[in-house]
Amino acid sequence: MLPKNLSNVRKLRKLVIGRDYNNNINSGDPKLTCMPLGIGELTCLKNLSTFVVSRLSDSAGIQELEKLDHLEGELTINGLQNVVDPRDAHKANLRSKAKLLHLILQWPVGKSDVEIECNNSKEVLEAIQPHPNIKVLHIERYPGAVLPGWVGSSTALPKLTFLGFYHMPNVEGWSSECLLLPSCLKSLQLYNCPKLKIPTPLPSSITHLSLGKGNDPLLKSVEKLPNLFFLHIRGFDEMETLPEAPLRNLTRLQELIIMDCNKLKRLPTELENLSTTIRILWIYKCGGLESLTEGLRNLTSLKALEVGYCQSLKSLSESSLQHLTALQKLRIWDCPELEIMSVDFQHLISLKDLKLHWLPQLTYLPEEIQHARRLQTLEIKGCENLRKLPEWLLELPALTSLRVINCHPELHRRCEDWNRIPNLRVENFVEL
Repeated sequence: MLPKNLSNVRKLRKLVIGRDYNNNINSGDPKLTCMPLGIGELTCLKNLSTFVVSRLSDSAGIQELEKLDHLEGELTINGLQNVVDPRDAHKANLRSKAKLLHLILQWPVGKSDVEIECNNSKEVLEAIQPHPNIKVLHIERYPGAVLPGWVGSSTALPKLTFLGFYHMPNVEGWSSECLLLPSCLKSLQLYNCPKLKIPTPLPSSITHLSLGKGNDPLLKSVEKLPNLFFLHIRGFDEMETLPEAPLRNLTRLQELIIMDCNKLKRLPTELENLSTTIRILWIYKCGGLESLTEGLRNLTSLKALEVGYCQSLKSLSESSLQHLTALQKLRIWDCPELEIMSVDFQHLISLKDLKLHWLPQLTYLPEEIQHARRLQTLEIKGCENLRKLPEWLLELPALTSLRVINCHPELHRRCEDWNRIPNLRVENFVEL
């Protein structure tokens, strides 16, 4: 709780409350449930990270933002379900705050969607339309079915470069049928907005696109994004493979992340047509994926490959990896069915960083790793059936770091002797 007499600090210029460093957004302090009365008198404030709206009679309402015309940078407004009268939201006068560039609007965090009253949510969101200078807009857990026309509009927010909608299962679209997204929009993120129909065509300026839990039609429209650099696909539970056609035209795509697609059985073969562009490929929590034979072939520019929590994955065959000659980082973890000896390392001539975590099938290191003459870092964690390391590992000329964590006790004992090897930094320990 903030001090009740905070309004007495009239020259206060900066008040920062909490931050989510993983997502690089201000998330506020979950223990903070209200703002002190009179905070609107701090007219010198330039940085106010979080404003929490409450219905308590001894706390500040959203209208106290009215006089804070010098606010700049980033502002999160949390607890918007507590705005009873939309006229109070209008009094906050966000339209006058020309130096405010990053706005996060949150309805209750941690509540289920059915618990949120949405009688006036559209009117409240309509009333807090910000200044046209806004560049970044996040809206989280908005409970309404319709978005006001200013949200993401090229007319109301012509400078918008980032637009994110999260956990909005009821929203279907906009009150304005002629909405166009800003032509300068660079990044679009949608998660758990299954009914939302984004106006198309999407701006060709988009370079980063993140889609999760629904939005299948939007996924098929990515082929019209010629400048797309980064694509994150998450939570498409019924999808057995990615649409082939959209990937064919993504000639600038460099990073692809696929997560939480439990029925995904294979990677699209069209991925192989991006052989000269794809640099980073991450595949997480795809429980139905059994093989990576398709999709990886010919990715000659791939530099980082991470595969994790794929419970059914059994093989990474030679045909999958033989052309990954530019691969520098390979991380494989928590794939209990993966026969690590089937992984073909001999063609990974550029490999510098190898991490093998929680692989019960790993009983000894594949001899093909000897061909990775540029390998600098090897990390083995949670591989309980690995009892020793081969002597040829010491012959890798670039190897400078070896980490063995939470493996078989016999392996830890053997690695104690490796601490005396010159030019090799060994970390050998069991985490408690």
